[in-house]
Amino acid sequence: MRIRVSRRKVRCLREIEYLMRLALRPETPIELADRYVYLARMISMRTRTRIPRELKMFICRRCKRVLRPGVTGVFRVRARPKKAVAVKCLRCGYTHRYIYFPRRDPPPT
Repeated sequence: MRIRVSRRKVRCLREIEYLMRLALRPETPIELADRYVYLARMISMRTRTRIPRELKMFICRRCKRVLRPGVTGVFRVRARPKKAVAVKCLRCGYTHRYIYFPRRDPPPT
């Protein structure tokens, strides 16, 4: 059974990715980047399209603003107690941990 994805959702996903790329550019002013994130979230909610996890990491879960590494957010790789990427918003102080599982290499043949 094949899953059909509407053309509208595909187009919206492309727009969301484009807006997030613009928001994460270093030359984009922070206020404009926050507006891009807001627009991407509105498109996502209106069309019920999920924002990909690799892009969602750059949105603060509390204040819903852009997280730029080193400017508005701190990204750290933690090994204990669980392997995770700790993301801290420098505006509101919220810390979120994205747990990851290392990829297992296939056995040599």
